[in-house]
Amino acid sequence: MALAYINIMKKAANKAAFGVMRDFCEVEKLQVSKKGLHNFVTSADIMAEKQIVNTLLHYYPNSSIICEESGEKKNEKSELTWIIDPIDGTNNFMRGIPYFSISIAAKVRDRIEAALVLDPVRGEYFMAERGNGAFVNRTRLRVSARDDLSDAMVAIHCNNKLSENLSKLAIIRRMGTVTLDLAYLAAGKYDVVVCNNVSLWDVVQGVLLIQESGGFVTQEQNTDGTFNIIAAASNKLLHEIKNILEK
Repeated sequence: MALAYINIMKKAANKAAFGVMRDFCEVEKLQVSKKGLHNFVTSADIMAEKQIVNTLLHYYPNSSIICEESGEKKNEKSELTWIIDPIDGTNNFMRGIPYFSISIAAKVRDRIEAALVLDPVRGEYFMAERGNGAFVNRTRLRVSARDDLSDAMVAIHCNNKLSENLSKLAIIRRMGTVTLDLAYLAAGKYDVVVCNNVSLWDVVQGVLLIQESGGFVTQEQNTDGTFNIIAAASNKLLHEIKNILEK
């Protein structure tokens, strides 16, 4: 069944990607509104989300939906929930920086069964099915073999104090797109990803990608519903980062 989910997610992401890339080439014409501090939504987000939802509901009309822009639409008749971020990295997107993604996950009851993160700029589909591995297009994903923190590249989405502590010990990157950073860890490009106060739709896809590519993840949910995530290529790196953050 997970493979069927992946195929439908690819169709939905492809439909959204066409409009997203058209708008990316004309970013100066985008309509932008502000949701909160440093938090923007563009007309491209809204249109992409609508296209994804319409495609998914065409094939699974009774399923539930959790979206970044339009919130949750629950259907008690179905055990299937789609979790959608139409454009993760909106700030990058609206400034013409080619580092953003379209991401979808399929949750059955309480477990993520399939995940897709599409980098529409590079045409890379990061996909995972529970128990069947993770792939970018047709290439199997494996996390890196590095377990020395001084050699590690760490992508961060956390406050400046944590960032400052980590920058003394490892190579730090702050790229602004959680889903792609997690996918890059699964692909062996990053060795660690640290996220604080990120939303459900930012992380569930990447967590499955990392687990299915041999990586390690710890996550805790905050009282406001956001998540703190530490993901690493090795158990050793995971525990080193946890110890640093706890101090």
